[in-house]
Amino acid sequence: MSGIVLTPRGAFEARVDLTGALPGADLASLKIGYGGQRVALVELFEISGAASGRLTLAGGGAELDNVAAGLAEGEVVVEGDVGARLAQGATGGVVLVKGSAGDYAASELAGGKVTVEGDVGERLGAASAGARRGMSGGVVTVGGSAGVRAAERQRGGVIVVKGAAGEGAATDMIAGTLAVGGALGAKAGRGMKRGTLLLRSPEGLAAGFADAGEHDFVMLRVLVRRSAELAAFLGADATRARRFAGDLNAGGQGEALVFSR
Repeated sequence: MSGIVLTPRGAFEARVDLTGALPGADLASLKIGYGGQRVALVELFEISGAASGRLTLAGGGAELDNVAAGLAEGEVVVEGDVGARLAQGATGGVVLVKGSAGDYAASELAGGKVTVEGDVGERLGAASAGARRGMSGGVVTVGGSAGVRAAERQRGGVIVVKGAAGEGAATDMIAGTLAVGGALGAKAGRGMKRGTLLLRSPEGLAAGFADAGEHDFVMLRVLVRRSAELAAFLGADATRARRFAGDLNAGGQGEALVFSR
């Protein structure tokens, strides 16, 4: 491992708020939240390695909240799971979680790349409580499945979920792209204004989507050239899909493109 490495000193008995634990931060003097109190980071983690643009959490856990929240540059790697609000509000950099993540992963993400090799919880890339809009930029890739309301109020960026997505995916979506490789939960795209869903089956789409038939889409070539993640999802030669327009019940101009393979 290169860069700074944080190794837990023991099992966590309460939730840990890692806000501010970012590459380049003064970790030796940083105070973080732990069970409703503020404690020194060094009380919970051993710090080793040399300063660089990379920060590695050598041990993960579902108790670790706000990992890489607000990240602007550099790289954060987690050797395990994380809790809620992974990379919330990040504007740049790279995040890799070699496990699963909790609720609100990549909520309000504005830039950078976030990869979760396992599953994620509810409201991936969505708006957090009190926020009007969700993810507006960047790229998120989930190797497993996502919980309910993925991409809720998304307004930009790309989310690729290789597995299934729970009920209400892309609810009130404003713009951006959500690709789902597995099963789609009920009421997907309800209230969708704009944006694109890339799917394997139309099953689960909200009632306000209308079948517009199969078409060749030149813009798909542009998408795969611009995004390696979408190229991997669609295949470099993908051009033909079945289009569903919606949510027409909300006057929306979004679309769901369904690919047979």
